[in-house]
Amino acid sequence: MAMCNKLISLAFLLVLVSCSQPKQSDELNSFSWTDFRGEVSLKGRVLDFDEDVMRPFSVQVFDSVLVTLEPAGDMVCQLFNLNTGTKIGDRLRKGEGPNEMLMPMFVNNGEGIQFIDLAMAAFYKYDWTDFLNNSHPEPFGKGKLSESVDSEMQMLGDNYVGYQYFKEQLLYLFDKSGNKVKPLAGFTEDAGSLPAEMRADAYQMGYVSNGKDKVAVTYYMTDIIEIWNGEGELVKHLHGPEKFEYSDKGKDAFFTPKNAGNQFFVLYNGRNRTEEAHNSSCTKLLSFSWDGIPQYVYTLDDPIFTYCVDVKKRKIYGVSTIPEYHIVEYTLPE
Repeated sequence: MAMCNKLISLAFLLVLVSCSQPKQSDELNSFSWTDFRGEVSLKGRVLDFDEDVMRPFSVQVFDSVLVTLEPAGDMVCQLFNLNTGTKIGDRLRKGEGPNEMLMPMFVNNGEGIQFIDLAMAAFYKYDWTDFLNNSHPEPFGKGKLSESVDSEMQMLGDNYVGYQYFKEQLLYLFDKSGNKVKPLAGFTEDAGSLPAEMRADAYQMGYVSNGKDKVAVTYYMTDIIEIWNGEGELVKHLHGPEKFEYSDKGKDAFFTPKNAGNQFFVLYNGRNRTEEAHNSSCTKLLSFSWDGIPQYVYTLDDPIFTYCVDVKKRKIYGVSTIPEYHIVEYTLPE
């Protein structure tokens, strides 16, 4: 009888373990180009401003104002009026003094306009009206993370989501005071078996939240997309559209996922890294519902490597480097 009880307990434990594992079946979760609802060609409009945009590495749009982050110069943030084509001014002095930043990145889906200074592990919250009209705006909220992060952050409800290089988990949750709370997303079974350094390199990724209860993770060197909920559960594991695995001489996959309201966008490269003319600019922008269902493939006539989305106006503002840095505007069809 005791042996029988042990066998029943073991069987129950195995069921629990198997149910808690993320789905890995490519047969159930794979997708191809034909699974999208359609392909739409978009023609970009190059935006001319009265001053050069220099070399922005990240952009955001608020109302009719484009905000760029640029590493060069004493001021690292620039504001441009999209209606008039004029530069409004510079913000955020580079440095280590009060309200200065060394390596600012945007915090997405938050209140007002927010930044994380990667160098100092400090976050800043600004009222948008004050940030727009004051050349030296004062943050209405700021704090310091309990541990540093290595990329821009996302808001998930009142909490921050951050990526930490060389850690055991993929993403971590920080509370609104900056305290690290718990892991949010883990490495899949195959990735988790690799040494930390190899895993971090092979599974480089971008991520984006819907601001409420879901985070999409998109990988650079394998065409895998994962969707995690706010409880740290993997709810969707997608492989496609070409279904290739990581190789240090292989293809580039996804770049720069962005929240677009009831869906998210992500750039797709698909080119081999050994190509002589290879770069990170992309001519394919893919859209997915937050349930992981493929929506549309947008083909861009002016390749971009980063961008932002104006959901209300159905606009995309991308940064192109061909033949030199410029801002290109795309209009999404209804």
